[in-house]
Parts: sequence; C-alpha cells; structure tokens
Amino acid sequence: MTTDAAQERRIEAALFTIPFLTFAYFYQGSDQSIAARFDLMRSLLERGTLWIDGYCGYNTADIITFAGHYYSVKAPGTSMVALMPWAVVRVLLLPLLARNESLYWALATYLTIVLTIGALTSILCVVMYRFARFFGVSQGRAAGVALILAFATVMFPYATELTGEPFAGAFAFIAFYLVATHAQDAPSSRVFWAGLLAGLAVLNDYPVFLVAAAIGLFAIYKLRRVGPIAAFSAGAAITAMLMFGYNWMAFSNPLFFSYQAYKLAGNNQFPEQAVGFVGLTYPKINILWNILIDPQRGLFFCNPVLLLVIPACGYFLRRRELRAEWIVTIASFIALILFNASYGESIVSWGGGTATGPRQMVAAIPFMVLTLAFLPASCDWLMGSMAALSAFIMLMATATNPHFPYEYDNPVRDFALQQFMRGDFASNRDTYFGGGMIIGDSVAFNLGKLARLPGPLQLLPLGLLWIAGALELTDALRIHESRASELLGGIAISVAILAVFLLPFSAAINYPLGLRARSGLLGRYFVGEQPGLSPPHIVRIDRQLEFNNIAEMGAMPFPSVAVWTGRLIVPQTGIYRFILDADDTGWLSIDDHALITDAGAINRPHAVGAAHLDAGIHRILVGERNLGGDSSLHLYWMPPGKLAQPIPSSALIPDHP
Repeated sequence: MTTDAAQERRIEAALFTIPFLTFAYFYQGSDQSIAARFDLMRSLLERGTLWIDGYCGYNTADIITFAGHYYSVKAPGTSMVALMPWAVVRVLLLPLLARNESLYWALATYLTIVLTIGALTSILCVVMYRFARFFGVSQGRAAGVALILAFATVMFPYATELTGEPFAGAFAFIAFYLVATHAQDAPSSRVFWAGLLAGLAVLNDYPVFLVAAAIGLFAIYKLRRVGPIAAFSAGAAITAMLMFGYNWMAFSNPLFFSYQAYKLAGNNQFPEQAVGFVGLTYPKINILWNILIDPQRGLFFCNPVLLLVIPACGYFLRRRELRAEWIVTIASFIALILFNASYGESIVSWGGGTATGPRQMVAAIPFMVLTLAFLPASCDWLMGSMAALSAFIMLMATATNPHFPYEYDNPVRDFALQQFMRGDFASNRDTYFGGGMIIGDSVAFNLGKLARLPGPLQLLPLGLLWIAGALELTDALRIHESRASELLGGIAISVAILAVFLLPFSAAINYPLGLRARSGLLGRYFVGEQPGLSPPHIVRIDRQLEFNNIAEMGAMPFPSVAVWTGRLIVPQTGIYRFILDADDTGWLSIDDHALITDAGAINRPHAVGAAHLDAGIHRILVGERNLGGDSSLHLYWMPPGKLAQPIPSSALIPDHP
C-alpha cells in the first residue's frame, strides 16, 4: 500500500470509528415509530407472522387493522434489514432474560440499533468522504463534510434510533455513489449492489421511491451498456419482489400498501392519513415553512449549516462535467422537501410525530450535505462555525431526548437546552416491551449513565473520545505545518471540545447561588406521578408560582410532580381564599392542613380553598402534577377585602435544603 493510500485508509478509519462509537454511546428508549418496527421483528422471529397482534397496542399507535389482525403501518424494510442482528443479539443475551427482563429488552434493542443504523451511518460517513474525493475535493474538506453529516445534521440523533428514514437515506446515497463512480471496466456486480440498495431504500421508506427513480434514470444515462443496466435492474427487482411479496402475504394484494388502510373502516386514529393519497395532497407554503424554518421542527433552525446548501448548489452547478450528478443530487432533496410539504396540517403528519427536526426528510440529508463539498475554500470558517453550532444543537438533542414533545414551540431552546445545561441526560421513560426503569428514573441511557456517573459527568467520556478522535484525524490529514502549530492546534481543539462537555457543570455552579434567595418557595421537581420516589431532577427557589408553560417549569419529562415548600407571611388576620389553576392538577396546604386536596392522577385545572389565618408566619406547601403534555401553575390569594392576585414573592420565605 502506498503512503497516500495508507493515509486515505487512516482518515477513513477515523471517519468510521468516531461516529460509530459516538452513536453507540446513546440508547434512546422507545418511540412509537420504532416500536412498530421492533413489534414486526418479534412477530417474524417468534411466530413467523406479519401481523403483530399481542406485541403492539401499548407501545405504538403506528398500526392498522386488516382482516382481523394488527399490522405495522411502517414500510417493512427496516424490520427485514435488522432481523438477523436482532435474532443474534437476542440469543446472546438470553441468559439475562430470567434475571432482569427489563435490562434484557433494553440491551437487545440497543445492540440491534448499534449494529444496524449506527454502523450503517458510520459507513455512510466514509462513503461521503470518498464521494467528495472522487469529485476532486481536498482531504480536509471531504473529511469536514463527512463529519458534518455525522454530527451537524439530524442524521446524528436518528443514527441512534431504528427508524426507516436514515436507512433509506444511507442506502439511496450509497447506491448513487456506486453508480456515479462506476468505471467502464468495473464488474457488473458493483451496479447490481447499487440497484439492490436503491430498492432497499424504498423498502425502508416508501417516499424515497422519488430518489430511487432519479438514481435509476441516472444509472441508464451513466452506464449506457446493456450488461450493467441489467445488473442494476436485477438488484432493484429483488427488493421490488420483496415489497410486493410482503404486500401479498399481509394484504392479499401486491399493490396494496399499508398506509392505504387508513381509508378502510376501523383505521381512524390518524384521519389526516385518509385525505388525498395516504395523506398527501400538494405542497403548501405553511407546511414548507414548518419543515424548514419554524423553531418547532424546522430543518434549518436545528441544522443552520444546511443553509449553506443554497449557495453550494450554485457552485456545484459550475462543474459542467458533473451536470448529471448535480441534477440527481438536487432533485433528490427537493423532491423529498416538496413531498413532506404535501402532508396534512397536524405536526403528527408533517413533522413525523415527536421528533428532532422533520423526521420524514432525513433521507434527503446526505444529498444536501454532498453539495457543501463544492463551496470555495473562502467559506471554510463560515461553514466551520455554522457546523459547530449545528453539532452542539444535535448533541443536546441526542444526549437528552430526541423525541421532542409537541408542547414546545421551540424545543431546542426550551426542552433540550434546559435539560442539557443541568446534566439531565437520557430522560425517556418509554419501554418497548414493558418492565421498569433501567437507570434511576429512565429507560434511556448513555454509557456514562449506565456506569452510574453523576449527571454532569455522564458525557465526559464521550468528550474525551471526541478529543482523541479530533487529534487523530488532524494528524492523519497533516493539517499542521510544524510541531509547534500541531501542539497549539491540539490544545485549541481539546479546549473547544472540552468546553462544550463542561457546560452541564454550570448547573452545579448556579445551584448554590440560586438557593440563596430570601423570598419565594423552594421547588423540588420530580419525574413520576408521586414525589420522593427518586431524587428530584431540579431543586430551585421560585420567587412566585406563576408558570405559563412547561418550559418555565423546567422542561420536565411527563409524568412529573413539583412540590414547593416554605413559609407564608400573612399580613392581617382574617379569611383568605386561595385559587389554584394547574395543568393538570394541583393541591395546597397551610400549616399541614389541606385547603385544596391532592386529587391524584386526574385532570383538575381549577380549585379553590379558604382558611381563617392569623397575622404572622405559616407553613405552606403547594403541589402540581403533570400527567401529559404541557403544564402550568398559577397560585392566587384573596386577602380580606381584596381581589384575587398572585401571592407576591415578598410574602413567601423559602425552605433551604
């Protein structure tokens, strides 16, 4: 192997290893879209059926009823691709099943995800590097584009979950690469695999048919000979037969796709999917805004580096010899953007449910990132800074909970950032197949949490991995011209990365400062429906009990309970009325006497209590329980002869832990 070839292999090894170990650091727990795929895998493995009766229902709503059975509504490709790793992992973990069933299912699903989409996305990063190099891009730019794909786009969180879109994007992009780089004297097996992968992309996510069709037309243009075109077509035909065979065995019609069942009786859980063709009508401006710009799911909002795709397309277009590749690349992501903009008005429809960014556009991401390779060198600093911001946002989402809830208008700021800055990582409590929590009060984990490291320390091993990987990659790329610049550059890189992973320690610094307040009430915020069953996620002094939304209440994952304690200064003797507006329910006691009782796990948004209080200081306890969705709390009092008003902070003295 020549020196240059050895250097290329070293760079590629780093571009695979760093993302792979990063993705393997996280386990996200269950999500309805993913659970539907695991349900089908269980059914295939355990009883050899395509219907998933008995496995679904409590873990997913992404199901349809057909001929008396439940079926996953998702494209079956992901379950097929992951079935063999799933079977092997379950056999290897079988001794654990009798001792700790919850941990067994968590590790089985975790390892399956790591060995499938985690590994595939890491391979995709290497392919991105090779593709950029094939286009004549420098090693540094090609490696940078590959790292942007891995860490600065929504591919990052989705590489830690078993959804169909990242599989489809990876398979389609690799197929495109195999065709674009096919030499005239190359064996036909290369384009056979390209056709097979293009078909697999569709089998994992039906809308990617638009991308696969563009790649197919490009293959005819590029290959031009009957043999290679036939090989590509044969590969695609295999997956087409798998798709039609699945439809035939499940629905007795090879051309009946699962989403069409939403128009049948008994499948009314997502009414928007019954409009038009499986929920599709035409691209709408407001939906286009939602999936690209709006803070709730907007792609450019959570991945600002992708804004550079707009000028990058122009620079790509200048390469006349790559005009066909340009057409395929642009058509691929434009088609998926317009497709996504054609869904219904509900965020469940166009946003892909609880998700980071617009989930149904994930397959477009590799094609968008490829265009960045063509930006001029003068854009390096701009691209680097925007990529760093994007990577930080994606790290926050991946480390906390990438299933952004619906109730946050700006989940990056109000959900992920709050949890990240206090070291509240891996907060998802949803399980695939029942059982209790895995670590503390969560099912999700990261490897630091699994090792029982304290919250702010849990990501530090990953930070050290990133530092080691960055130093290895910069050395392999031979970026530094001298030993001195290498040393200074290494220090700068290490400090910059370490600074990001030390941010969660800010909570430990702010914690004692926040508890010095002399007015307000001491709030303890717990995960779960009852306080005190686990340590509080947040302990802080709140000056007033005036919270308009869940973000103001600490972005706690539901169900949750908050309890505030301290002393109430009563200015004059008399009858005091208290009004408590809470989402979902609240309670109040004065001097250990319940003025508003704890009603339990029910929705009671408004309650009133009254008591005769002597002037002076009294003990006060206020509670709020959030059973799901948004939360809020407003506590008012009516002193004798006065109208209802929020209790001023000057009338509250907090407890101190």
